Amino acid sequence: MQNHAHGRHHSLIHASLASLLLLIGTGLAAAAPQSALAADQAAIDASALGKSIVDHINRDTPDAMRLWAPKLFSDAMDAGDRADAIKRLVASVRESGGLDILESGSAPGQPGVAMLEVKSRRTGKQAMMILTADEKRAGTLIGADLVPMEDPARYANWPAALSSLHQLPDLIDPVLASLVKDKEFSGCITVSNGKEAVYNACRGLADRNQGTPVGQQTRFHIGSMNKMFTAVAIAQLVEAGKLSWHASVADVLPDYPDQATARKMTVWQLLHHTAGLGDYFVPEFFAHREQFVNPADYLPLIAKQTRVGEPGEQWIYSNAGYILLGRIIERLTDQSYFDYIQAHIFAPAGMSASGYDSQEDITPDLAVGYFHETPFSTSWKANWMTLPFKGSPAGGGYSNNADLLRFAAALKHGKLIQSHTLTQMFDNQVPAGPGGYAAGFGDREHAGRHIRGHAGGAPGMTANLAMVWGTGLSVAITSNQGDDQETMILAERIADVLAASPLSAR
Repeated sequence: MQNHAHGRHHSLIHASLASLLLLIGTGLAAAAPQSALAADQAAIDASALGKSIVDHINRDTPDAMRLWAPKLFSDAMDAGDRADAIKRLVASVRESGGLDILESGSAPGQPGVAMLEVKSRRTGKQAMMILTADEKRAGTLIGADLVPMEDPARYANWPAALSSLHQLPDLIDPVLASLVKDKEFSGCITVSNGKEAVYNACRGLADRNQGTPVGQQTRFHIGSMNKMFTAVAIAQLVEAGKLSWHASVADVLPDYPDQATARKMTVWQLLHHTAGLGDYFVPEFFAHREQFVNPADYLPLIAKQTRVGEPGEQWIYSNAGYILLGRIIERLTDQSYFDYIQAHIFAPAGMSASGYDSQEDITPDLAVGYFHETPFSTSWKANWMTLPFKGSPAGGGYSNNADLLRFAAALKHGKLIQSHTLTQMFDNQVPAGPGGYAAGFGDREHAGRHIRGHAGGAPGMTANLAMVWGTGLSVAITSNQGDDQETMILAERIADVLAASPLSAR
Protein backbone atom coordinates (compact mmCIF):
# COMPACT_ATOMS: atom_id res chain seq x y z
CA MET A 1 0.00 0.00 0.00
CA GLN A 2 2.41 2.62 1.19
CA ASN A 3 4.54 3.18 -1.84
CA HIS A 4 4.39 6.85 -2.53
CA ALA A 5 7.36 9.15 -2.20
CA HIS A 6 8.28 12.73 -2.89
CA GLY A 7 11.72 13.43 -4.26
CA ARG A 8 13.66 13.91 -7.44
CA HIS A 9 14.27 10.28 -8.36
CA HIS A 10 11.38 8.75 -6.49
CA SER A 11 9.09 8.14 -9.41
CA LEU A 12 11.19 4.96 -9.63
CA ILE A 13 10.90 3.96 -6.00
CA HIS A 14 7.12 3.60 -5.91
CA ALA A 15 7.00 0.36 -7.88
CA SER A 16 10.10 -0.83 -6.08
CA LEU A 17 8.65 -0.44 -2.60
CA ALA A 18 5.38 -1.95 -3.74
CA SER A 19 7.31 -5.03 -4.79
CA LEU A 20 9.19 -5.19 -1.52
CA LEU A 21 5.99 -4.86 0.50
CA LEU A 22 4.38 -7.60 -1.56
CA LEU A 23 7.31 -9.91 -0.93
CA ILE A 24 7.47 -9.05 2.75
CA GLY A 25 3.74 -9.59 3.04
CA THR A 26 4.33 -13.23 2.06
CA GLY A 27 7.13 -13.53 4.62
CA LEU A 28 9.81 -13.52 1.93
CA ALA A 29 12.45 -10.80 1.83
CA ALA A 30 14.08 -11.90 -1.40
CA ALA A 31 13.24 -11.99 -5.07
CA ALA A 32 11.15 -14.62 -6.80
CA PRO A 33 12.88 -17.83 -7.97
CA GLN A 34 14.94 -17.63 -11.14
CA SER A 35 12.49 -19.91 -12.93
CA ALA A 36 9.84 -17.22 -12.64
CA LEU A 37 11.72 -15.20 -15.24
CA ALA A 38 10.97 -17.65 -18.02
CA ALA A 39 7.57 -16.11 -18.76
CA ASP A 40 8.91 -12.57 -19.01
CA GLN A 41 11.58 -11.91 -21.62
CA ALA A 42 11.84 -8.24 -20.67
CA ALA A 43 12.58 -9.24 -17.08
CA ILE A 44 15.22 -11.67 -18.37
CA ASP A 45 16.85 -8.80 -20.24
CA ALA A 46 16.70 -6.54 -17.19
CA SER A 47 18.17 -9.29 -15.01
CA ALA A 48 21.07 -9.72 -17.44
CA LEU A 49 21.72 -5.98 -17.33
CA GLY A 50 21.65 -6.17 -13.53
CA LYS A 51 24.34 -8.82 -13.50
CA SER A 52 26.40 -6.67 -15.85
CA ILE A 53 25.98 -3.72 -13.47
CA VAL A 54 27.27 -5.82 -10.58
CA ASP A 55 30.24 -6.94 -12.68
CA HIS A 56 31.13 -3.32 -13.40
CA ILE A 57 30.68 -2.28 -9.77
CA ASN A 58 33.10 -5.03 -8.81
CA ARG A 59 35.82 -4.15 -11.29
CA ASP A 60 35.42 -0.49 -12.32
CA THR A 61 36.76 2.67 -10.79
CA PRO A 62 34.20 5.42 -10.11
CA ASP A 63 35.40 7.27 -13.23
CA ALA A 64 35.06 4.13 -15.36
CA MET A 65 31.52 3.54 -14.05
CA ARG A 66 30.65 7.17 -14.81
CA LEU A 67 31.65 6.59 -18.45
CA TRP A 68 29.96 3.19 -18.83
CA ALA A 69 26.69 3.69 -16.97
CA PRO A 70 24.96 6.10 -19.43
CA LYS A 71 24.88 3.29 -22.01
CA LEU A 72 22.51 1.36 -19.74
CA PHE A 73 19.64 3.77 -19.82
CA SER A 74 16.99 4.37 -22.45
CA ASP A 75 16.56 7.78 -24.05
CA ALA A 76 12.95 7.55 -22.88
CA MET A 77 14.04 7.60 -19.24
CA ASP A 78 13.55 10.91 -17.45
CA ALA A 79 16.79 12.88 -17.56
CA GLY A 80 16.78 13.63 -13.84
CA ASP A 81 16.09 9.98 -12.97
CA ARG A 82 18.88 8.89 -15.30
CA ALA A 83 21.37 11.30 -13.72
CA ASP A 84 20.41 10.11 -10.23
CA ALA A 85 20.74 6.44 -11.19
CA ILE A 86 24.21 7.03 -12.60
CA LYS A 87 25.21 8.93 -9.48
CA ARG A 88 24.11 6.04 -7.27
CA LEU A 89 26.00 3.50 -9.37
CA VAL A 90 29.18 5.57 -9.12
CA ALA A 91 28.70 5.87 -5.36
CA SER A 92 28.15 2.09 -5.12
CA VAL A 93 31.56 1.51 -6.73
CA ARG A 94 33.12 3.84 -4.20
CA GLU A 95 31.32 2.62 -1.08
CA SER A 96 30.26 -1.03 -1.44
CA GLY A 97 33.66 -2.72 -1.70
CA GLY A 98 32.06 -4.93 -4.36
CA LEU A 99 28.73 -6.73 -4.45
CA ASP A 100 27.63 -10.35 -4.34
CA ILE A 101 24.31 -11.39 -5.90
CA LEU A 102 22.32 -13.46 -3.42
CA GLU A 103 19.16 -14.03 -5.48
CA SER A 104 17.53 -12.73 -8.62
CA GLY A 105 14.08 -12.89 -10.12
CA SER A 106 11.16 -10.97 -11.53
CA ALA A 107 8.97 -8.54 -9.59
CA PRO A 108 5.58 -10.15 -8.89
CA GLY A 109 2.85 -8.58 -10.98
CA GLN A 110 5.22 -6.14 -12.68
CA PRO A 111 6.17 -7.27 -16.21
CA GLY A 112 9.63 -6.29 -17.35
CA VAL A 113 10.92 -5.67 -13.83
CA ALA A 114 13.85 -7.68 -12.46
CA MET A 115 14.94 -7.73 -8.84
CA LEU A 116 18.43 -8.64 -7.67
CA GLU A 117 19.22 -9.02 -3.99
CA VAL A 118 22.82 -7.93 -3.45
CA LYS A 119 25.20 -7.77 -0.49
CA SER A 120 28.05 -5.34 0.11
CA ARG A 121 31.41 -7.04 0.61
CA ARG A 122 32.60 -4.13 2.75
CA THR A 123 29.69 -3.60 5.15
CA GLY A 124 27.58 -6.73 4.74
CA LYS A 125 24.52 -4.57 4.11
CA GLN A 126 21.94 -6.01 1.74
CA ALA A 127 19.93 -4.11 -0.84
CA MET A 128 17.46 -4.83 -3.61
CA MET A 129 18.32 -3.68 -7.11
CA ILE A 130 15.10 -3.09 -9.06
CA LEU A 131 15.51 -2.69 -12.81
CA THR A 132 12.83 -2.01 -15.42
CA ALA A 133 13.58 -2.88 -19.03
CA ASP A 134 12.56 -0.62 -21.89
CA GLU A 135 10.65 -3.10 -24.03
CA LYS A 136 10.84 -0.75 -27.04
CA ARG A 137 14.61 -0.31 -26.84
CA ALA A 138 16.28 -3.66 -26.31
CA GLY A 139 19.25 -3.77 -24.01
CA THR A 140 18.36 -0.62 -22.08
CA LEU A 141 16.65 0.25 -18.82
CA ILE A 142 13.88 2.78 -18.29
CA GLY A 143 13.93 2.42 -14.52
CA ALA A 144 16.60 1.61 -11.95
CA ASP A 145 16.76 1.79 -8.20
CA LEU A 146 18.64 0.42 -5.23
CA VAL A 147 16.77 0.14 -1.93
CA PRO A 148 17.82 -1.26 1.45
CA MET A 149 16.55 -4.71 2.35
CA GLU A 150 14.44 -5.42 5.38
CA ASP A 151 16.00 -7.65 8.04
CA PRO A 152 13.32 -10.34 8.61
CA ALA A 153 15.03 -11.43 11.84
CA ARG A 154 13.73 -8.25 13.48
CA TYR A 155 10.20 -9.65 13.32
CA ALA A 156 10.95 -13.31 13.95
CA ASN A 157 9.28 -13.32 17.36
CA TRP A 158 6.26 -11.22 16.48
CA PRO A 159 2.89 -12.86 17.08
CA ALA A 160 0.22 -12.80 14.40
CA ALA A 161 -2.11 -10.93 16.74
CA LEU A 162 -2.32 -9.31 20.18
CA SER A 163 -4.66 -9.93 23.07
CA SER A 164 -4.05 -6.47 24.54
CA LEU A 165 -2.60 -3.16 23.45
CA HIS A 166 -0.44 -3.35 26.56
CA GLN A 167 1.71 -5.80 24.57
CA LEU A 168 2.81 -3.12 22.13
CA PRO A 169 5.98 -2.08 23.99
CA ASP A 170 7.19 -5.70 24.12
CA LEU A 171 6.50 -5.94 20.41
CA ILE A 172 7.92 -2.64 19.15
CA ASP A 173 10.70 -1.72 21.59
CA PRO A 174 13.19 -4.44 20.50
CA VAL A 175 12.71 -3.60 16.83
CA LEU A 176 13.11 0.10 17.52
CA ALA A 177 16.27 -0.55 19.53
CA SER A 178 17.66 -2.64 16.67
CA LEU A 179 16.91 0.05 14.09
CA VAL A 180 18.50 2.74 16.25
CA LYS A 181 21.57 0.57 16.89
CA ASP A 182 22.00 0.06 13.14
CA LYS A 183 21.51 3.81 12.63
CA GLU A 184 18.43 3.17 10.51
CA PHE A 185 15.97 5.22 12.53
CA SER A 186 15.76 8.71 13.97
CA GLY A 187 12.24 9.91 14.63
CA CYS A 188 8.97 9.04 16.35
CA ILE A 189 6.50 6.19 16.24
CA THR A 190 3.00 6.43 17.68
CA VAL A 191 0.07 4.04 17.83
CA SER A 192 -3.35 5.51 18.63
CA ASN A 193 -6.63 3.88 19.54
CA GLY A 194 -8.48 6.89 18.12
CA LYS A 195 -8.70 8.70 21.44
CA GLU A 196 -5.17 8.60 22.83
CA ALA A 197 -1.71 7.30 22.13
CA VAL A 198 -1.28 3.72 23.34
CA TYR A 199 2.37 3.61 22.25
CA ASN A 200 4.62 6.62 21.76
CA ALA A 201 8.39 6.67 21.39
CA CYS A 202 10.98 9.02 19.92
CA ARG A 203 14.66 8.32 19.26
CA GLY A 204 17.62 9.98 17.61
CA LEU A 205 18.70 13.52 16.75
CA ALA A 206 16.67 16.27 15.11
CA ASP A 207 19.87 18.23 14.38
CA ARG A 208 23.20 16.39 14.29
CA ASN A 209 25.28 19.58 14.29
CA GLN A 210 23.69 20.84 17.49
CA GLY A 211 23.03 17.47 19.09
CA THR A 212 19.32 18.32 19.44
CA PRO A 213 17.32 15.20 20.35
CA VAL A 214 14.08 14.24 18.66
CA GLY A 215 11.05 14.81 20.90
CA GLN A 216 7.27 14.69 20.81
CA GLN A 217 7.10 18.26 19.49
CA THR A 218 9.59 17.68 16.68
CA ARG A 219 8.17 18.34 13.24
CA PHE A 220 9.29 16.31 10.26
CA HIS A 221 9.00 16.70 6.52
CA ILE A 222 6.56 14.03 5.38
CA GLY A 223 7.06 13.84 1.61
CA SER A 224 4.13 12.58 -0.41
CA MET A 225 1.86 12.09 2.59
CA ASN A 226 0.58 15.55 1.69
CA LYS A 227 -1.18 13.96 -1.28
CA MET A 228 -3.84 12.76 1.17
CA PHE A 229 -4.61 16.37 2.10
CA THR A 230 -4.82 17.39 -1.55
CA ALA A 231 -7.15 14.48 -2.34
CA VAL A 232 -9.46 15.24 0.60
CA ALA A 233 -9.59 18.90 -0.46
CA ILE A 234 -10.67 17.80 -3.95
CA ALA A 235 -13.30 15.54 -2.36
CA GLN A 236 -14.63 18.52 -0.37
CA LEU A 237 -15.11 20.44 -3.62
CA VAL A 238 -16.92 17.46 -5.16
CA GLU A 239 -19.12 17.23 -2.09
CA ALA A 240 -19.90 20.96 -2.31
CA GLY A 241 -20.98 20.59 -5.96
CA LYS A 242 -18.13 22.72 -7.28
CA LEU A 243 -16.39 19.88 -9.07
CA SER A 244 -17.04 16.49 -10.66
CA TRP A 245 -14.73 13.53 -10.19
CA HIS A 246 -14.79 13.01 -13.93
CA ALA A 247 -14.45 16.61 -15.09
CA SER A 248 -11.81 17.06 -17.73
CA VAL A 249 -8.73 19.00 -16.70
CA ALA A 250 -9.46 21.43 -19.53
CA ASP A 251 -12.86 22.20 -17.99
CA VAL A 252 -11.41 23.23 -14.64
CA LEU A 253 -7.87 24.31 -15.53
CA PRO A 254 -7.97 26.58 -18.58
CA ASP A 255 -4.52 27.96 -17.71
CA TYR A 256 -2.81 24.61 -18.28
CA PRO A 257 -0.63 25.17 -21.37
CA ASP A 258 -1.28 21.81 -23.05
CA GLN A 259 -5.04 22.00 -23.53
CA ALA A 260 -5.07 19.17 -26.07
CA THR A 261 -3.86 16.78 -23.39
CA ALA A 262 -5.96 18.50 -20.72
CA ARG A 263 -9.11 17.62 -22.67
CA LYS A 264 -8.20 13.91 -22.38
CA MET A 265 -7.33 13.91 -18.66
CA THR A 266 -9.83 13.85 -15.82
CA VAL A 267 -9.68 14.82 -12.16
CA TRP A 268 -10.30 11.17 -11.26
CA GLN A 269 -7.25 10.14 -13.29
CA LEU A 270 -5.06 12.75 -11.64
CA LEU A 271 -6.10 11.47 -8.23
CA HIS A 272 -5.30 7.88 -9.18
CA HIS A 273 -2.03 8.48 -11.08
CA THR A 274 -3.54 7.27 -14.35
CA ALA A 275 -3.51 10.55 -16.31
CA GLY A 276 -0.29 9.70 -18.16
CA LEU A 277 1.72 12.47 -16.54
CA GLY A 278 5.18 11.88 -15.15
CA ASP A 279 7.28 14.03 -12.89
CA TYR A 280 8.68 17.53 -12.72
CA PHE A 281 11.89 16.68 -10.87
CA VAL A 282 14.06 17.46 -13.88
CA PRO A 283 17.29 19.48 -14.09
CA GLU A 284 15.38 22.65 -14.98
CA PHE A 285 13.39 22.39 -11.75
CA PHE A 286 16.43 22.03 -9.54
CA ALA A 287 18.35 24.72 -11.41
CA HIS A 288 15.58 27.24 -10.60
CA ARG A 289 13.97 25.85 -7.44
CA GLU A 290 13.15 29.28 -6.04
CA GLN A 291 10.86 29.96 -9.01
CA PHE A 292 8.49 27.14 -8.05
CA VAL A 293 6.43 28.32 -5.09
CA ASN A 294 2.74 28.15 -6.06
CA PRO A 295 1.04 25.46 -8.18
CA ALA A 296 0.65 27.81 -11.15
CA ASP A 297 4.44 28.20 -11.28
CA TYR A 298 4.80 24.53 -12.24
CA LEU A 299 2.32 24.38 -15.10
CA PRO A 300 4.61 25.35 -18.01
CA LEU A 301 7.30 22.95 -16.77
CA ILE A 302 4.87 20.05 -16.40
CA ALA A 303 3.21 20.69 -19.76
CA LYS A 304 6.46 20.36 -21.69
CA GLN A 305 7.56 17.10 -20.08
CA THR A 306 7.16 13.94 -22.14
CA ARG A 307 4.01 12.10 -21.16
CA VAL A 308 4.62 8.60 -19.78
CA GLY A 309 1.36 7.16 -21.07
CA GLU A 310 -2.08 7.87 -22.42
CA PRO A 311 -4.76 9.12 -19.98
CA GLY A 312 -6.58 6.21 -18.36
CA GLU A 313 -4.11 3.66 -19.70
CA GLN A 314 -2.02 2.61 -16.70
CA TRP A 315 -0.96 3.45 -13.14
CA ILE A 316 2.27 5.46 -13.11
CA TYR A 317 2.96 7.44 -9.96
CA SER A 318 2.93 11.13 -10.80
CA ASN A 319 3.85 14.08 -8.62
CA ALA A 320 2.91 16.33 -11.54
CA GLY A 321 -0.72 15.23 -11.42
CA TYR A 322 -1.07 16.42 -7.83
CA ILE A 323 0.35 19.83 -8.71
CA LEU A 324 -2.50 20.15 -11.20
CA LEU A 325 -4.97 19.14 -8.50
CA GLY A 326 -3.57 21.86 -6.25
CA ARG A 327 -4.05 24.43 -8.99
CA ILE A 328 -7.63 23.22 -9.53
CA ILE A 329 -8.32 23.82 -5.83
CA GLU A 330 -7.04 27.38 -6.21
CA ARG A 331 -9.15 28.16 -9.26
CA LEU A 332 -12.35 26.81 -7.73
CA THR A 333 -11.94 28.47 -4.33
CA ASP A 334 -10.15 31.76 -5.11
CA GLN A 335 -7.70 30.86 -2.34
CA SER A 336 -4.10 29.83 -2.44
CA TYR A 337 -3.64 26.09 -2.11
CA PHE A 338 -1.79 26.55 1.17
CA ASP A 339 -4.49 28.78 2.67
CA TYR A 340 -7.22 26.35 1.64
CA ILE A 341 -5.47 23.36 3.22
CA GLN A 342 -4.85 25.32 6.40
CA ALA A 343 -8.50 26.41 6.69
CA HIS A 344 -10.26 23.26 5.48
CA ILE A 345 -7.96 20.38 6.46
CA PHE A 346 -5.54 21.39 9.21
CA ALA A 347 -7.88 23.63 11.23
CA PRO A 348 -10.92 21.33 11.43
CA ALA A 349 -8.68 18.36 12.19
CA GLY A 350 -6.84 20.28 14.93
CA MET A 351 -3.48 19.96 13.17
CA SER A 352 -1.62 22.88 14.72
CA ALA A 353 1.87 21.51 14.03
CA SER A 354 1.47 21.05 10.26
CA GLY A 355 2.25 23.30 7.33
CA TYR A 356 4.28 23.97 4.21
CA ASP A 357 7.62 25.71 4.64
CA SER A 358 10.06 27.24 2.20
CA GLN A 359 13.82 27.13 2.53
CA GLU A 360 13.73 30.76 3.67
CA ASP A 361 11.37 30.04 6.56
CA ILE A 362 12.35 29.51 10.16
CA THR A 363 10.06 26.76 11.42
CA PRO A 364 10.31 25.94 15.14
CA ASP A 365 11.11 22.33 16.06
CA LEU A 366 11.62 21.27 12.43
CA ALA A 367 14.10 18.40 12.11
CA VAL A 368 17.00 18.56 9.68
CA GLY A 369 16.90 15.70 7.16
CA TYR A 370 19.79 13.27 6.68
CA PHE A 371 20.40 10.53 4.13
CA HIS A 372 22.88 7.94 2.88
CA GLU A 373 23.89 8.30 -0.75
CA THR A 374 23.53 4.52 -1.24
CA PRO A 375 22.39 1.63 0.99
CA PHE A 376 26.09 0.83 1.46
CA SER A 377 27.13 4.28 2.71
CA THR A 378 28.23 4.83 6.28
CA SER A 379 28.38 8.64 6.25
CA TRP A 380 25.38 10.99 6.52
CA LYS A 381 24.56 13.94 4.29
CA ALA A 382 22.14 16.76 5.08
CA ASN A 383 19.35 17.06 2.53
CA TRP A 384 19.29 20.84 1.96
CA MET A 385 20.29 20.55 -1.69
CA THR A 386 17.72 17.88 -2.50
CA LEU A 387 14.66 19.80 -1.25
CA PRO A 388 12.27 21.82 -3.38
CA PHE A 389 12.21 25.51 -2.42
CA LYS A 390 8.72 25.05 -0.96
CA GLY A 391 6.35 22.20 -0.25
CA SER A 392 3.58 21.60 -2.77
CA PRO A 393 0.26 19.80 -3.34
CA ALA A 394 2.37 16.76 -4.29
CA GLY A 395 4.29 16.71 -1.02
CA GLY A 396 7.07 18.30 0.96
CA GLY A 397 5.11 19.78 3.85
CA TYR A 398 5.77 19.02 7.50
CA SER A 399 3.85 17.52 10.42
CA ASN A 400 4.28 15.33 13.47
CA ASN A 401 2.70 12.10 14.66
CA ALA A 402 0.10 13.75 16.86
CA ASP A 403 -1.19 15.80 13.93
CA LEU A 404 -1.17 12.87 11.51
CA LEU A 405 -3.24 10.85 13.96
CA ARG A 406 -5.62 13.80 14.39
CA PHE A 407 -6.03 13.76 10.61
CA ALA A 408 -6.79 10.03 10.72
CA ALA A 409 -9.42 10.53 13.42
CA ALA A 410 -11.00 13.50 11.64
CA LEU A 411 -11.18 11.52 8.40
CA LYS A 412 -12.76 8.48 10.03
CA HIS A 413 -15.26 10.53 12.03
CA GLY A 414 -16.55 12.65 9.15
CA LYS A 415 -15.04 15.97 10.23
CA LEU A 416 -13.46 16.55 6.81
CA ILE A 417 -15.81 14.84 4.35
CA GLN A 418 -19.00 12.81 4.68
CA SER A 419 -18.87 9.03 4.78
CA HIS A 420 -20.49 8.59 1.37
CA THR A 421 -17.86 10.82 -0.22
CA LEU A 422 -15.10 8.87 1.50
CA THR A 423 -16.63 5.66 0.16
CA GLN A 424 -16.48 7.13 -3.35
CA MET A 425 -12.78 7.89 -2.87
CA PHE A 426 -12.05 4.23 -2.15
CA ASP A 427 -14.27 2.81 -4.88
CA ASN A 428 -12.80 1.63 -8.21
CA GLN A 429 -9.20 1.55 -7.04
CA VAL A 430 -6.31 1.05 -9.42
CA PRO A 431 -4.18 -2.05 -8.74
CA ALA A 432 -0.83 -0.93 -7.32
CA GLY A 433 1.58 -3.01 -5.29
CA PRO A 434 0.05 -5.31 -2.69
CA GLY A 435 -3.38 -3.74 -2.99
CA GLY A 436 -4.70 -0.69 -4.75
CA TYR A 437 -4.40 3.06 -5.04
CA ALA A 438 -7.60 4.94 -4.28
CA ALA A 439 -8.13 8.69 -4.62
CA GLY A 440 -5.00 9.86 -2.81
CA PHE A 441 -4.68 6.83 -0.53
CA GLY A 442 -3.11 3.41 -0.67
CA ASP A 443 -5.37 0.54 0.37
CA ARG A 444 -4.60 -3.10 1.07
CA GLU A 445 -6.23 -5.88 3.09
CA HIS A 446 -4.89 -7.94 5.96
CA ALA A 447 -6.81 -10.37 8.12
CA GLY A 448 -10.03 -9.19 6.50
CA ARG A 449 -9.47 -5.51 7.32
CA HIS A 450 -8.48 -2.63 5.10
CA ILE A 451 -5.25 -0.80 5.93
CA ARG A 452 -5.33 2.64 4.37
CA GLY A 453 -2.97 5.58 4.30
CA HIS A 454 0.05 6.95 2.52
CA ALA A 455 3.80 6.99 2.91
CA GLY A 456 6.27 9.70 2.05
CA GLY A 457 9.95 9.36 1.39
CA ALA A 458 12.82 11.34 -0.10
CA PRO A 459 16.40 11.98 0.94
CA GLY A 460 16.23 12.95 4.62
CA MET A 461 12.59 12.05 5.26
CA THR A 462 10.57 8.92 5.84
CA ALA A 463 6.97 8.93 7.03
CA ASN A 464 3.96 6.65 7.00
CA LEU A 465 0.36 6.68 8.20
CA ALA A 466 -1.37 3.30 8.34
CA MET A 467 -5.02 3.39 9.40
CA VAL A 468 -6.71 0.11 10.37
CA TRP A 469 -10.10 0.79 8.85
CA GLY A 470 -13.22 -0.02 10.79
CA THR A 471 -11.38 0.56 14.05
CA GLY A 472 -9.94 3.55 15.86
CA LEU A 473 -6.42 2.15 15.50
CA SER A 474 -3.78 3.95 13.45
CA VAL A 475 0.01 3.97 13.26
CA ALA A 476 2.13 7.03 12.45
CA ILE A 477 5.87 7.08 11.86
CA THR A 478 7.96 10.15 11.09
CA SER A 479 11.72 10.25 10.63
CA ASN A 480 14.41 12.66 9.49
CA GLN A 481 16.42 9.87 7.90
CA GLY A 482 15.87 8.08 4.64
CA ASP A 483 13.96 7.52 2.69
CA ASP A 484 14.06 4.23 4.54
CA GLN A 485 11.90 1.28 3.61
CA GLU A 486 12.56 -0.38 7.00
CA THR A 487 10.87 2.54 8.73
CA MET A 488 7.87 2.52 6.38
CA ILE A 489 7.53 -1.24 6.70
CA LEU A 490 7.59 -1.09 10.51
CA ALA A 491 4.34 0.88 10.38
CA GLU A 492 2.85 -1.74 8.05
CA ARG A 493 3.98 -4.60 10.28
CA ILE A 494 2.34 -3.00 13.32
CA ALA A 495 -0.84 -2.32 11.34
CA ASP A 496 -0.96 -5.98 10.25
CA VAL A 497 -0.78 -7.21 13.84
CA LEU A 498 -3.45 -4.74 14.92
CA ALA A 499 -5.74 -5.70 12.04
CA ALA A 500 -5.47 -9.37 13.00
CA SER A 501 -6.11 -8.75 16.71
CA PRO A 502 -9.57 -9.29 18.23
CA LEU A 503 -9.14 -6.01 20.08
CA SER A 504 -9.27 -4.15 16.76
CA ALA A 505 -12.93 -5.02 16.45
CA ARG A 506 -13.88 -3.30 19.71
